[in-house]
Amino acid sequence: MQFRIRTASLADVPGLAMIQRDAIDAIDDGSYAPEARRAWRNRPAEELRALVAAGRYRVAEQGGALIGGAGWQEAEDGGTATIRAVFVHPSVHGQGVGAALVSAIEAEIVSRGIARLIVPAALNAVGFYERLGYAPRELAEAEFDGVRLAYRRMVKQAA
Repeated sequence: MQFRIRTASLADVPGLAMIQRDAIDAIDDGSYAPEARRAWRNRPAEELRALVAAGRYRVAEQGGALIGGAGWQEAEDGGTATIRAVFVHPSVHGQGVGAALVSAIEAEIVSRGIARLIVPAALNAVGFYERLGYAPRELAEAEFDGVRLAYRRMVKQAA
């Protein structure tokens, strides 16, 4: 599959929000109840917009159309970064887009001298991150619109 990865612009945010909603809607492995997916998909895009505005969000596009995105933020300790908002459109799921986005983000993080990577992985994505070398840690919860969503904290030491 041919696609390119580039830095996101604020003009990409509406399309990225749509990809995120489509990806959440496509989760059908039983990891999240319908009401949890609804609360998650309706989450405002402020975090996404902040990552894009900070220059810390990359998009994958194919033929000029957005097909995925991934971002990161640095922790206050300066030695840890959290990979955030990794979503791929369901039509290209399993074709290497997500792995390429995470790899691009990891390379950027490492180039800044940050060695410890954390991912708050959705339960349906734990296997994906394990294949990329992340080790599962504790379960945690986020709350959206009064609904709790479990996720698995995952970590990786950069090479």
